[in-house]
Amino acid sequence: MLQRFPWLAAVSLFTLFTVLPAHGDSAANSRATAGLLLIIDDIGNNQRAGKRVIALPGPLNLAFLPHTPYSALLAEEAFQAGHGVMLHAPMANEQGARLGPGALVSGMDQASLQQTLSDSLAAIPHVQGMNNHMGSLLTQQADAMNWVMQVARQQGLFFVDSLTSPKSVALEQARAAGIPALERDVFLDNDTHPAALKRQFEQALQLAKQRGYAVLIGHPYPETLAFLAQELPALHAQNVRLTRVDQFLQQRLWLPLQPATQTPSRYLLRATGAQLEP
Repeated sequence: MLQRFPWLAAVSLFTLFTVLPAHGDSAANSRATAGLLLIIDDIGNNQRAGKRVIALPGPLNLAFLPHTPYSALLAEEAFQAGHGVMLHAPMANEQGARLGPGALVSGMDQASLQQTLSDSLAAIPHVQGMNNHMGSLLTQQADAMNWVMQVARQQGLFFVDSLTSPKSVALEQARAAGIPALERDVFLDNDTHPAALKRQFEQALQLAKQRGYAVLIGHPYPETLAFLAQELPALHAQNVRLTRVDQFLQQRLWLPLQPATQTPSRYLLRATGAQLEP
């Protein structure tokens, strides 16, 4: 399978990583810059909305629906603007809502699911990782998630669990496969009223300041984009830094030796036994 990204020329067994400050060190916490990993889902169907997202202060992480009219064009523009590029992989949901092209559904065999996912990844230029679009049903299925993580490992990608179900096993399967992975902390815009957007945004900022980072997911709704255009420029004054997911994973995790027969991940994985926070 095609390796999308170049790998480091030399790998050291004892590569060091940046450690988040201990919660008990208040002085260190007060000086540390918190990372906000802001993912904007559902990019690709609306060119104007996609361009508005790309124009926001960043870096952001844009998650593209596969095989949509503007996904390839906007992914190229997002990459040139310095944003992270992700596949927003459509997955079966408990409500039976329509998924669109590239859907991964229950009942697919391993070959069909992995070929569909690989085709979707190939449709997004500069893709670095993926998260799930919907998926409240499929992310509960260990076999399907294992097959997804096999593709991620083969192509050197990370995975972010959008956590559309509390029963999701996606993060567990990613860890088992050695995939750099995170899960969503806060949804920004289930309610797009200004007060609700502000409440969710502040929840993510508070978590980022307490823990060192937060994963916030939003969508290209007009209300959301207007809110972000107003709020993002003020983050620096609050000692919060917008962060790409791939760069966060590179900075925070270990790099183990990879089996010679497998495509190595681009990202610095944790050492055996280390724990990745959600």
